[in-house]
Amino acid sequence: MGVVHKTNITDEAKVDILECVGLEAFDWRTLKSEIEEYITHLSRARRIPWWGYFRADYIDEGSGKRLKLFIYKAQAFGAMQIWDVKGICEADAWTKEAEDDGQIRTWIESKVNELPIEIDWVIRARVHEVLKNTDKTLWVNVLEEVANAFEYERDKEAAAEVALLQSVYFEFRGRRAHKKNNRR
Repeated sequence: MGVVHKTNITDEAKVDILECVGLEAFDWRTLKSEIEEYITHLSRARRIPWWGYFRADYIDEGSGKRLKLFIYKAQAFGAMQIWDVKGICEADAWTKEAEDDGQIRTWIESKVNELPIEIDWVIRARVHEVLKNTDKTLWVNVLEEVANAFEYERDKEAAAEVALLQSVYFEFRGRRAHKKNNRR
């Protein structure tokens, strides 16, 4: 039996998804499993760099965005190797020049002192499901489009989706505004 590769998504990478990339609904489980599968494939092909750091491109199916993942070798426990995803940005934001002159390394090594308030995972999963099943023209218009679907269809399920999205949106935005005001 070979090495089992496991992935740890750092808090900094989670903040990157929310703050830098602007995705509030993100499927972390799929990301983790796909990274682990990718690293296992690289390991079998003996293509993992000896220095233990590499970048990988990832397309988020939910948003259609192409992301650049920064992956570092972390601890090893027996036959298990842990990998840390320390940063995530839009793939177009990465440049060879920024990598070569140390900007990327400085960004990757920076720590997040105050993590944003996180929504309950059950609510996040329900919101993600609504977003995934909504025909949307723009991500910023999802709430409006679900509300329009309710107006036209008068469907109880659409009404529940509207209520869920509105409550999560206003509660989460209210908590973030309150947190910002308390810092001053």
